[in-house]
Amino acid sequence: MARTGPDVAIPRSMDEITPAWLTAALRAGGHDINVASLDVVPIGVGVGIMSMVFRLTPTYDEGAGPVSLVAKIASPYEIIRMIAAGYGMYKREVEIYRELSLELGFAPHFHYGAVSEETYDFVVIIDDLGHLRSTDQLQGCSIDDARHIVTALAKHHATWWNDPRLATLPYIQSAGAPPWPQFNDQSFKQSWPVIVERFGELVPDRIAAICEHWSDFGPVMMEDTVNHPVTLCHGDMRLDNIFFNEGSDWPITVVDWQIANIGPGINDVAYFMSQSLTVDDRRASEHELLSLYHAKLVASGVNYPFEALWNDYRRCLVFCLTYPVTAGAGELANERAYELCRTILRRCVAAIIDTDADEVGPIR
Repeated sequence: MARTGPDVAIPRSMDEITPAWLTAALRAGGHDINVASLDVVPIGVGVGIMSMVFRLTPTYDEGAGPVSLVAKIASPYEIIRMIAAGYGMYKREVEIYRELSLELGFAPHFHYGAVSEETYDFVVIIDDLGHLRSTDQLQGCSIDDARHIVTALAKHHATWWNDPRLATLPYIQSAGAPPWPQFNDQSFKQSWPVIVERFGELVPDRIAAICEHWSDFGPVMMEDTVNHPVTLCHGDMRLDNIFFNEGSDWPITVVDWQIANIGPGINDVAYFMSQSLTVDDRRASEHELLSLYHAKLVASGVNYPFEALWNDYRRCLVFCLTYPVTAGAGELANERAYELCRTILRRCVAAIIDTDADEVGPIR
């Protein structure tokens, strides 16, 4: 089994990902190989916000290893690393891949991972999914693909629904447990003035009123999760993290498990639908997709009345403001990253207004 450990230095830049380094990492992960040469190419520029991602194409002079891999390391930006440290993102992703990747039907194959508690550097190595179909989040998810995604989410969420084992996973916390609500409040308040400056024209007064008083809503919404059914949430279910496997048992493979948490599964659905579908497609398919998700849960034995699901969905839409606000205030590396944050903010605002989500407690 692939593992984590301190025995291989954690790279902080592309230059430190060398043939010797990859040899050591893959050997630590159980591969009997030697990497003779290595091609390293940045990928996902403007897609990933919290980390840097590289495609690794090794040539071996001993053994037969993976043909192509993806390595993920910490962001070079201090504010992003601060957010990652506050939420425990890097450690969580390493531990989830190490402990659970074989159980998570739609997670990629994991080869190696390590994290430093002192410097908060980290690395994970997974299979390259470049051969699978993917879709640009800016373009938006087709309704047919959205059906595959909510079906997979229902299958995954039902497997972990109120599972006592969730309490035994120390690296995955409840969304309502300290310090998550407090750190969310702090990061949101710090980010909001930047959003006003960058994207203020996208936020009508109705939504700005929520953002300006986030301390009254955000932490309460997170702490309230204990009053709802919980499951293992991915936490970052957006189109840029999803690859499509037509014809397989799991129609999707999902990367980026940094903000996985124990919380209401509908949060994954609300986040995906409010920020990865165009406004028109979300409006056209919203009730169909929620009904599909609900039906799949019920068929798996989950007792979750649709009325409760609908109100939880609306409540989660408001909480999903967290994503464009905190990400949009960070170091946006290029025009694509800037446009992505602008797009998901606009879509999220529209979803809240269309569903009157700000009229559901504890927002009310």
